[in-house]
Amino acid sequence: MSFSENTRIDELLKSEDAKVILEKHFPGITSTTTIELATGFTLKAISQFPQLSITPEQLKECVEDLAKIEGSEIEHITSIQHYNGDGFKNALKWGIIGPGSIAKKLAEAINGTEGSELYAIASRSLDRARTFSEEFHVEKVYGSYEELVDDPAVDVVYIANLHSQHYEPAKLALEKGKAVLCEKPLTINAVQAEELISIARKKNVFFMEAMWMKFNPILNKVKDLINEGSIGRLKKIEADFSVVFPPDSNRRLPEFGGGALLDLGIYPITFANWMVGRSPDTITSDCKRTSAGVDGTDSVTFEWKTGEKAELSFGMDRLGTMSAKVIGTDGYIEVFPPFHCAKVIQLHHSQGVKEISIPFGVNGYEYEVEEVMRCLNMGLSESPVMQLQETLETMKLMDRLRSEWGVVYPCD
Repeated sequence: MSFSENTRIDELLKSEDAKVILEKHFPGITSTTTIELATGFTLKAISQFPQLSITPEQLKECVEDLAKIEGSEIEHITSIQHYNGDGFKNALKWGIIGPGSIAKKLAEAINGTEGSELYAIASRSLDRARTFSEEFHVEKVYGSYEELVDDPAVDVVYIANLHSQHYEPAKLALEKGKAVLCEKPLTINAVQAEELISIARKKNVFFMEAMWMKFNPILNKVKDLINEGSIGRLKKIEADFSVVFPPDSNRRLPEFGGGALLDLGIYPITFANWMVGRSPDTITSDCKRTSAGVDGTDSVTFEWKTGEKAELSFGMDRLGTMSAKVIGTDGYIEVFPPFHCAKVIQLHHSQGVKEISIPFGVNGYEYEVEEVMRCLNMGLSESPVMQLQETLETMKLMDRLRSEWGVVYPCD
């Protein structure tokens, strides 16, 4: 097998030659303690672990040595077709509401996408908006959401606030007739989501949940392989999204829609339903709540009458594998962690093992930016990839889980 920075540590440890190279560059990396920490992660991912303190230069040298090891079939897809906005006379002008960390990701993607322009930023803290504008070269800076949506030059509004703060600015923008891309989860509950969807449809305004995972090219490749029958009939899906939130994180607080489900669980839930093609027929689950009353660690099992099953786990109080596996009657596909933003998969079937990698053009968020551009250029009011009905079904499913767990938010 050939190795790269995207190879998982447990795969590297299967090769004596690779183990020697790892120890040469990072003494102690193959110790029991480090292996337990790193299993399931790629070499590049663990190089960013503070416990290892691996510099980019050290990682590069290690990868260069690993690349010399000859091995099996690897498919590297170095480029994919991008939508470049040729249908627009001028660049699509974006306005962002909420200059947080996720907004910075989309800002990078917008600035790196031909045909899109990051034009305006709004925050109730004008200082935060100005700092953001300086970093990303934004032309217009507003101290209120109303000012941004009233700007006639803004073509599409991206909502990047905390979960409980999506509903009001999204409603404001939609009622002003602005196209809206709203961060996931779309709202705090299905009632709010239904109202916003109703407004968007009544006004015939574009509206989409920013589930960037649905536009990830490597995950679309997984779906293609399933449809092509590469692993036979789909039988089981496994997916985990578990990380550790800081003790003082807003994402732990019920007033902000905190907990693991809305922030993390939405990814494995969406992934499973996407791979099968519909919502499950039966759901069983278990939840451990925190002292604040939100869900801390969860496990959910989906079952379909057609025989598929999904075992999902997510939590904010432990570090999990962050990986996914799609298992069929004639093989399986491993999605390298973190699975929701993966760039590498491995197809295991009767013909052997095939590794497929597709690097991002910018940071992975560019694909949902391109989808918004494509939809607006075609005059669509919703994305055929991330349909509003799918978003609503997921919200209802998560409402059901919260109800079973006794997790209630003040704004419910």
